[in-house]
Amino acid sequence: MKKTLTRLIPSLLIGYPIIGLIVGLILYKYFPTRYFGLYPTIPIYYSTLGLILFISLIYYLKNSPEKIIHVYMMFRGIKFLITVAGILLFVSLSDSYEYEFTITTIGFYFFYLFVETYIFIKFEKERMARCKKEQ
Repeated sequence: MKKTLTRLIPSLLIGYPIIGLIVGLILYKYFPTRYFGLYPTIPIYYSTLGLILFISLIYYLKNSPEKIIHVYMMFRGIKFLITVAGILLFVSLSDSYEYEFTITTIGFYFFYLFVETYIFIKFEKERMARCKKEQ
């Protein structure tokens, strides 16, 4: 478990913000008409939710591993609903950059969906290996 944690913590704390920064710099430098002032909130939002998911998975892996799939799926659903609500709120309140905000948010959503699914698979494999060892 320590091996998995030491590999995943840097990806969450360093990798997520670096990806957000790189995409932001690309938008700012090469597509300045597509860059909007609220862009930094998108990677911060997904990095925060990724960290919360990671902490939740660690907690449930230690305390009640049989509930880990339920927690993961519940978190996915809540994250989807909050993301859709945020997009709808921004589009309804903003007069500009609706298209850019929506596309950027959806792009980050799918990127983080892939990364978080990978993290969950790692947790699940580790849990299964530990269950086999105990039997």
